[in-house]
Amino acid sequence: MKVSLKVSGMTCANCARAIELTLKKLHGVSDVKVSFELGRVWVEFNEEFLSLESIKEAIESLGYTVEREEVKHYEPYILALCWLSGAVVMLSMFWHNPWSVYLQALLATLVQLVGGFKLYRSAYYSLKARTGNMDLLVALGSTSALLYSYLALFKLIPEEPLFETSLFLITFVRTGKFLEEKAKRKATESLRRMFGLQSLRVKVLKEGKEEEKGVYEVFIGDKIVLRTGDMVPLDCRLVEGKVVVDESMLTGESLPVLKKEGDLLLSGSVVLNGYGVARVEKSFAKSYVSLLIKLVESALVKKPKVQRLADRVSHYFVQFVIALSFLVFLLWFFKTGDIQKAITFSLAVMVISCPCAFGIAVPLAIMVGLIRAYQRGVLVKNPEAFEKKVDILLMDKTGTLTEGKPKVKEVRSYGDYLDLAYSLSLKSNHPYSVAIREYCQSLGAKQLSLKDCREEVGVGVFCEGYMLGKGKNGQTVLAQDGKVLAEFYFEESIKESAKEVLEYFKRMGIEVILVSGDEEERVKRVAQQLNIEKWFAKRDPQGKLEILEELQAKGYRVAMVGDGTNDAPVLAKADLSFAMGSGTDVAKFSTDVILNSGLAGLKEFFELSQWVRRRIKQNLLWAFGYNILAIPIAGGVFYPHLFIKPEFAGLLMALSSLSVVINSLRR
Repeated sequence: MKVSLKVSGMTCANCARAIELTLKKLHGVSDVKVSFELGRVWVEFNEEFLSLESIKEAIESLGYTVEREEVKHYEPYILALCWLSGAVVMLSMFWHNPWSVYLQALLATLVQLVGGFKLYRSAYYSLKARTGNMDLLVALGSTSALLYSYLALFKLIPEEPLFETSLFLITFVRTGKFLEEKAKRKATESLRRMFGLQSLRVKVLKEGKEEEKGVYEVFIGDKIVLRTGDMVPLDCRLVEGKVVVDESMLTGESLPVLKKEGDLLLSGSVVLNGYGVARVEKSFAKSYVSLLIKLVESALVKKPKVQRLADRVSHYFVQFVIALSFLVFLLWFFKTGDIQKAITFSLAVMVISCPCAFGIAVPLAIMVGLIRAYQRGVLVKNPEAFEKKVDILLMDKTGTLTEGKPKVKEVRSYGDYLDLAYSLSLKSNHPYSVAIREYCQSLGAKQLSLKDCREEVGVGVFCEGYMLGKGKNGQTVLAQDGKVLAEFYFEESIKESAKEVLEYFKRMGIEVILVSGDEEERVKRVAQQLNIEKWFAKRDPQGKLEILEELQAKGYRVAMVGDGTNDAPVLAKADLSFAMGSGTDVAKFSTDVILNSGLAGLKEFFELSQWVRRRIKQNLLWAFGYNILAIPIAGGVFYPHLFIKPEFAGLLMALSSLSVVINSLRR
């Protein structure tokens, strides 16, 4: 059994790792994937050994919450308390009186208990799971500062209290995390909205009355009511009224679309205006948005190589920082004998370090890239596709560079062919079969009863000695026992975006090669129209595969763009693969990327992949650079010319994570 759980409380990659390691220890769990960015956990387990409740209990034992209903968030109130307390402490330091230090102690303790509770809980459970996180560093640092201040307050050590240090440390960190979470939620809003469809209530029309039901309680044939602002919950067909819908989340098309009676409505589209009644054509499990959710889940749980490296660094970084902080304390104490100075530098090192910057540098950039790709009708099934670079792009012709809807322009007949051709064409969805079917249908053809029918990919359809497909000269023919009854000639138009897309790849230095199973004359004509220098005709799937393997053997990184069916072998073997798709095809392609928005989506993907790689490099450079520069300063290497107080070290740490988030979100 596979389940997807919404989990709150995860803040970084180490939180996700703690959940993953804990669940994998449970007997019966076969696979676990965690996305802290979306706050989701996917678990595959055997129900004979383990229950869903046991899994939820295991997650909650780590301090996280499996959300069963909307959780109330008290963060703004806690932050208000922290900042108000901080303001009072600052005023008491300027207008000093004998009771000021006790007021500071009271407010610092209040902030430590209320504002620090979430940090303590996270730190405790990270230790329990044997994985350190950022909250552990902050909890240790703030607690040490508070205890030190109490020792000084009661004259147990001859030093001045530092209550403002622990108070502002927690305040700055909580504020930074709050802003970071707000930014991440904004970035993932479209995905959260999509996942929210699973709990959407649907207005079902029964005997003239509306009944609210869950999406899983609605069946094929039910009629649902759609009004302005509603999200279409299931694939359905409009039977009454008119609506204007936004399909941008599905197709990448930003312009509103008018839907009239008889038109198909895809689940996940939003009604911008109007009223309509629609008949459900697919259950939620088989609707487009459900397939898209599964695709998104699959993409989010796959980790590219660079992310796995960053996760390892983040995992061991906390242990390194704690050891380094202790070493700094010893060095300064033995060097100066000043315990306050030793503690100050030690705390600064502990809280300025930012493992979260490593943890979110890669996954957040990839997630934003995935979201922007989905919004443009480009469905990335494997996020590693963003990492890949290519030298050569192999492109199929029919349905890729051309419209894929050829029309019969001429027929040369040598006998009675109409009903036979029509009947055989019904056995295939190849573009030429569809064209022949439409042509024959327009002439009033009738369907014949044919037996023992089969289709051979790249050859044609065979029934009782008849064949509709490629003849000896490559022309599409209808034949009986080798005797040609009719020859079909087609015309097809080149896609509007084809020239622009190919020009883009020329500028990128990527060579485009046209490979097609079509006739040499037609392939040559298309290649000339699009200025493609190298092309291959009359190549079946095996022939295309041979071309690919030959190029790969020479050391080239080769991508393939095809229709996802006939080109399956070469798409599977390519270094990077693209399939021209549609809403109904999402689930069946074994490719890296599905181009729902058409050929223009190919250019969109390559531009996005450049953007993602650039953001990952910037984020990692900042994460490494910040820690390499900040830790020595916090440790007092440049003292007395340059040093950082612990509370401001905490502020810098919070801003470091926030800067990675902002950099990942900017255009």
